[in-house]
Amino acid sequence: MPAGVMVFIILLLLGTLLYFVLVRRQGALSPAAEPPPIAATGAGEVSGPLVTENGIVFGGLPRASAGYPVTVLRNIAYISGYSDARRDPLYVCYHVIATEHPFRLPRPTGNFVTDTRTRARTTHDDFTGSGFDRGHMAPNAAIAHCFGADAQHETFLLSNICPQSPNLNERVWDKLEAREVPYADKSGEVWVTDGPIFADLNGGAARTLRSGIAVPAAFYKILVERTGGRVRVFSVIMPQSVRGTELPGPFLSSIAEIEKETGLTFLPEVAEGASLKGKVWPMW
Repeated sequence: MPAGVMVFIILLLLGTLLYFVLVRRQGALSPAAEPPPIAATGAGEVSGPLVTENGIVFGGLPRASAGYPVTVLRNIAYISGYSDARRDPLYVCYHVIATEHPFRLPRPTGNFVTDTRTRARTTHDDFTGSGFDRGHMAPNAAIAHCFGADAQHETFLLSNICPQSPNLNERVWDKLEAREVPYADKSGEVWVTDGPIFADLNGGAARTLRSGIAVPAAFYKILVERTGGRVRVFSVIMPQSVRGTELPGPFLSSIAEIEKETGLTFLPEVAEGASLKGKVWPMW
């Protein structure tokens, strides 16, 4: 083969290689496309950037109606939407994840802790002698299991606590909390939002402890599980008056009903979210 032809072929090959390198590099450096809008279908299929707040929140933080002030308090493993007027969290959002190496930690001893980020400055003794437990909204056990000691200690901030009847806190509510970790281990992860329901929002009588902390009439819990683009919702309303022998199943309630009872809007970043809010999946 003549030397000139050989040189031409080599130059042609080098030019082709350089072209592909530049094209690939330009593609790698080009700006990312805008994320698609969040969407939900009646079948419960959801797409888009649904998870925010370092993975803690699915579908956006709950939104309160006008004239219902909420202070958002961010912690390592949960977020509290706190009401200084009621001296209770209105909602708490947390994320339970499957982990091969869970933290195995005892429950901390000592008092619950005043959250100095609040104006209410509720104290441990504000509950003493009331007949109500200091009820965790983001649970000590699940947060400790997934995220460790520092996150666990934050669950004892009083901005995470509501007055709960012993039969609810220690029995029915506890049964529900205890199933969140095994379910996350099975499905990979679950997002939870829970909080109180106050009777006076729907024409009932307001009730407070002597210290001024509002006493809820009931509590709600919303669990969201996602497999691929498909979302399933499990949600309940549990009254303070439970006997303690009940299972979570009979308390199933839709998100739409919880919104009516609380004045909050859940999954606000999910377009057409109402298609999910009327559905309840009997998880257990």
